[in-house]
Amino acid sequence: MDKTFIGNDEAFLNLNSYAMSQNPGPLILLGKRGLGKRQAAMDVIAQLMGCGSDELYKNPDFFLLDRQQDTIKVEDVLALLDKSSLAALKGKKFFLVCNAENMNVQAQNKLLKLLEDKSHTNVLIFLCNQDALLETIKSRCNIISFDPLSVEEISPYFLEKGIAREELLFAAYLCDFCPHAIENMGDCYPALLETCKNLMLARKKEELFQILHLIREKDPENFYEVHSAHYWVALQMFYYLFEQLLLQKLMISKAENSMDFKSLSELYSLPHIYQICSRLSAHQKQWQNSSYSKNDFFDLIRCMVKEP
Repeated sequence: MDKTFIGNDEAFLNLNSYAMSQNPGPLILLGKRGLGKRQAAMDVIAQLMGCGSDELYKNPDFFLLDRQQDTIKVEDVLALLDKSSLAALKGKKFFLVCNAENMNVQAQNKLLKLLEDKSHTNVLIFLCNQDALLETIKSRCNIISFDPLSVEEISPYFLEKGIAREELLFAAYLCDFCPHAIENMGDCYPALLETCKNLMLARKKEELFQILHLIREKDPENFYEVHSAHYWVALQMFYYLFEQLLLQKLMISKAENSMDFKSLSELYSLPHIYQICSRLSAHQKQWQNSSYSKNDFFDLIRCMVKEP
């Protein structure tokens, strides 16, 4: 099986072993979005089915459940169970469940019967971006973990994508060190890069309001309105700025970062940077819990501007 993702060599070895199994059991591929789990799962299934991964969607023994960011409900699992009762054309049927962390408890419990199928004619593979499945599910599955990568591992791929060398660390932060996530950023990457560079040139903290277009009411370029659809990535931009400021203040700035923080560094004390980094971490958790609002964003920017 050819390797289609970057790094995570141990995961690749484990996938190869799984792909050579005569009776593969249920499998969980666990790791953040953007590490290549989906294509890896497709490649494994294709090898087990004896076809190309580009042919899977035409194969009647392959079933995909992908609700994207929506909750996977009982009715979705019941539809999957109906398909599991059909006879396989070539001995086994394979079910790929994407974003399985979004499956509610009732739906997970419905799957237990299929996971306990001793005939090995139905094989389930779950893609999980978070470790959120029930223990009763996980205990019945093989688990292969995918970990975020180092800048050194990511850099050749980013350079091939046309990212400038001095932007490598910035790009790594934006994709949370999960390189394939960069492919889905589209226009938000250059927009956030430009904003980041403008913030780094600020002479006063109050200039953040102007740079982020927060002064004029209903400004169409208001930072939150422009980036709300991918706000997690925007938060990563701020994390890049202030974590690098922190490292610079502590005299342990990373060698691969060649962007100039001198102007911004003069504006912030070490205690203020600590406070901002702590607040950013709290905001990331709040965003993940789907309880974030425009007012929360304004509170974050006020924290960046006002000295504690």
